[in-house]
This record gives sequence, C-alpha cells and structure tokens, in this order.
Amino acid sequence: MASKESRTRSRRLSSQERKVLSLLAEGYRNEEIASELGVTVDAVHRHNGNLMEKFGFFSISHVIEYALKKGLINPYEVLESRFSRKGM
Repeated sequence: MASKESRTRSRRLSSQERKVLSLLAEGYRNEEIASELGVTVDAVHRHNGNLMEKFGFFSISHVIEYALKKGLINPYEVLESRFSRKGM
C-alpha cells in the first residue's frame, strides 16, 4: 500500500504525467511515448521535467525508482503491459 506521502504526490500528477511515467517505466523512449500518446516529443520532455520537479529529482530514472518503491507504479502491471504491447 502506498504511503500517505506518495499518495499525496501521486494525486498531484496529471493523467498525462501518469501515462508518461508508466511508459517510461516500461522502457519506452521519449519518441515512442510521443507516438503512443499522440503528442510531440517536446510535450514528453515537458512532462519529464514536470515529473522531476514534482518529485524533487534531477533524473527521470530516480523518479521511476521512487515511484516503484512508493507503489505509484506497479512493477507487475508495467511488465504485463510491456509484454502485451510487444505481442508476447
């Protein structure tokens, strides 16, 4: 279960930021995320910057690590989603 702190941080994320975060955790590159979501690469970069700012990290990998540790991203759902997109 997510802590009160992580739930509070999680609520501050827009739905698009949540999607970007999930896709990043799945290993998608910014260009792939832009294509998947129908947005520009610049928009994905802005979302990445917003995520780093909101979580207080200077790297997106730290954001992903934190989100996984705090239960904001379910690692099993990430794997399941990645495999289903690849047709496995």
